[in-house]
Amino acid sequence: MAAAESEGPPERSPVASVAPPLPEGPFDTGGPLPASGPASPGGGGSGGGPEVALLPRGVGEVVDTAIALYRRNWKLLVATAAVVVVPVQLLSSFANRNFLSQIGDAFRSIQKGLTPTTTGGTGIGSPGGLLALLALPFLTAALATAAASCYMGRPITPGRAWRATMRRFWAILGLGLLRFLLIVVGLFFFLVPGIFLYIRLLVAPVALVVEEANPASALERSWRLTGGQWWRTCGVEVLKVVLFLAAYVLIETPIFLLSLVAGPVGWLLLGLGGSLVQVVAFPFLVAVTVVIYFDLRIRKEAFDLAVTAQRVQSPRVV
Repeated sequence: MAAAESEGPPERSPVASVAPPLPEGPFDTGGPLPASGPASPGGGGSGGGPEVALLPRGVGEVVDTAIALYRRNWKLLVATAAVVVVPVQLLSSFANRNFLSQIGDAFRSIQKGLTPTTTGGTGIGSPGGLLALLALPFLTAALATAAASCYMGRPITPGRAWRATMRRFWAILGLGLLRFLLIVVGLFFFLVPGIFLYIRLLVAPVALVVEEANPASALERSWRLTGGQWWRTCGVEVLKVVLFLAAYVLIETPIFLLSLVAGPVGWLLLGLGGSLVQVVAFPFLVAVTVVIYFDLRIRKEAFDLAVTAQRVQSPRVV
């Protein structure tokens, strides 16, 4: 049997003018770009250039690049996430503390051979759940700002990432509501349209903060970038979610079981344990999306060539 034909280099259009070659977001230092040296063996540039080599990447390579980016900048990303995740998670656990106690009582009833009493569930409709849903677009935007700055070799502080995020409060809120409504409407029509829209609009939050776009333009940018790349983008997203769920279940399950037997303080244990898991895991999810965004721009807009040209034209820092 003949060997499978290898995939050739991706087709790449000339440098597009729909977005700036280099992100002009809050992570821009405002000064001349330092001259970058050759890429290091790990993919990062030296002398202030992009941390990773600007190359088109396969599905697994995108995730590997995000992992490498996360490992080099985990303190920044974890601290950025902790600002919102910890208080929201603790509040959500506190709001659901009665529900947690009821689950524990139900398990103990089953062990004694009794019929557990039926209880009303809580979750997304609770005050903590609604707060978490409302905070999600802002957490994503702050992490995207931090991860994109690291990707381009210009790390910032968590405070700066959040200040930049809150300056665009209404744009981020508007985009979050638009994406949520579009995907929910798609999911209502037999699930498949919702999944399709989710992938096509995946990188809109990154475009919003990197290109300082408005919500409509960010959605349009995501739609354009993912056009013709739906299956690749979906493959990366599936791999990302599988890795996240495996780690989440592995860590969260023992924490949840311990919280059930901890009695009245079980909600605090669950809140602290859940905060730890999400503070560590959520930045990884956003980092993958950031790498997907830049990979799509490299493939469709020759972003790597635009960066190289801009750096050559910029004055060197002595």
